[in-house]
Amino acid sequence: MFAVYAAEPNPDAPLDSLVVGERPEPEVPDGSVAVHVEAGSLNLHDLWTLRGVGIKKEQFPMILGCDGAGRLDDGTEVVIYPVVGDPSIAGDETLDPRRALLTERLQGTFADVVVVPARNVLPRPAGLTAAQSAVMGTAWLTAYRMLFVKSGLRPGQTMLVQGASGGVSTALVQLGRAGGMQVWVTGRSDAKRSVAERLGADATFPSGARLPARGGSKERAGAPGRNHRRPG
Repeated sequence: MFAVYAAEPNPDAPLDSLVVGERPEPEVPDGSVAVHVEAGSLNLHDLWTLRGVGIKKEQFPMILGCDGAGRLDDGTEVVIYPVVGDPSIAGDETLDPRRALLTERLQGTFADVVVVPARNVLPRPAGLTAAQSAVMGTAWLTAYRMLFVKSGLRPGQTMLVQGASGGVSTALVQLGRAGGMQVWVTGRSDAKRSVAERLGADATFPSGARLPARGGSKERAGAPGRNHRRPG
């Protein structure tokens, strides 16, 4: 089957390990399902995979892609949930010490077919295309949790998003606007700040600039680093 994959870990020249070609058709073990992929989305995590971060050398070749959407064998339209955890753990799965993103444990979504645990496929929301659904996993779930579960922000308060154009940042801008917050964004360039403005930011500022207000109702939200990359 057609796939985009990392042939081997390459910390110094990660793109040298990128291959577009054929991989064997996957087997489907008990408890898993095959998804015929219609769309996948690119994350910074894919670059980490090419570098060999968070993945063992013996797991290569590794098909890239943590997020995707497609159809089951019976035609059901589904979205792939990117976090692979222990099914025996109930409650908040972010407390599962063994949770991982898809391509840290299994082959990814940049292929004709991806095999994932059955619990990792969800019905595609009505009104969303495969492409729209495929970009809502890693970045959007991370942003949603940051904003609506952890931040304590309420409608009418001001939130500051640091970094205007990243995946989590752009999701935060749109979710914050939809949630009734006043959204401020910082960015390193006019072009990046313009992206935030088009997405609904109320105000944008150069990185490091003095803001017109401080304290009070203002809270921060920002693009996560390596240790905050997992959604949910």
